[in-house]
Amino acid sequence: MTLMSTLKALPEFEMIFVNFSSSTNPGLIMKQFEHYCEYNKTVSGIVLRPKQPSKWLVVFCDEINLPDADKYATMTVITFLRQLTEQHGFWRTSDRQWISLERIQFVGACNPPTDIGRKPLNPRFLRHCPLILVDFPGFDSLKQIFGTFNKAMLKRSVSLRQCG
Repeated sequence: MTLMSTLKALPEFEMIFVNFSSSTNPGLIMKQFEHYCEYNKTVSGIVLRPKQPSKWLVVFCDEINLPDADKYATMTVITFLRQLTEQHGFWRTSDRQWISLERIQFVGACNPPTDIGRKPLNPRFLRHCPLILVDFPGFDSLKQIFGTFNKAMLKRSVSLRQCG
């Protein structure tokens, strides 16, 4: 949540959220592109960029390790994200044109693959991803967090003020 609130506060970024599930496919990302981006013909080819000229589009992929693998043991949407990251573009199937990306960044979040329903992400994809592990807070941290919250909520009631 800290990353999202920080990026939302910066005027040069526009955040969109894509919630992944077991059935997520590349079409979901393409729909987001159609909604927030535009195709422009340039001398170097077709470029996909955010509609707002001065902004970067940050695509936040939540639960990125939930998609199921196909019969070839490939998470198609992860392979598509890898191509977008490695090659800075994709082949549009409708007219077989190469589409280059500009000012589009991907951010992902997931739980460990040991959790139910999660799958390990391919190392070929992970080599492009700086990983940050944020562990569940310990008892003392939780006590501090909820103690501060409860004190703030209960200070309005004189009879309950000391219970916070």
